Amino acid sequence: MTALRFAPVDDATADLLSLVADDYSALGKVRMQDFRDACWTDAQAHDGWVHPSRVSAILHARFGQLHPQSLSAKWAPAAGRDGFLDVTDKPAPIDPTHSKGNGNKSTVYRYWRGWVA
Repeated sequence: MTALRFAPVDDATADLLSLVADDYSALGKVRMQDFRDACWTDAQAHDGWVHPSRVSAILHARFGQLHPQSLSAKWAPAAGRDGFLDVTDKPAPIDPTHSKGNGNKSTVYRYWRGWVA
């Protein structure tokens, strides 16, 4: 299987994509920059540690009710090669307030890449 490679999006393409972007439903409310800002806010308050439930709470406070997949889809690129977070093995219990049906599950903390304490 051949790996897909994506070229950077230029300004003209980004403008075109913004015309068809979903800005009306909860799924379209959270952009990657919004997600990054929420992660940064959490990292600043917790010495570089980022908890998924706290990030979710920050985004819910800003945007209201959100589609869960709109948040879930952002964690992988955020911790990818060009991302801004590192995945840790430190357990992080999920707060059921912002994650319906997952309150009995656990995830892991992320750490802001390059954080200097």
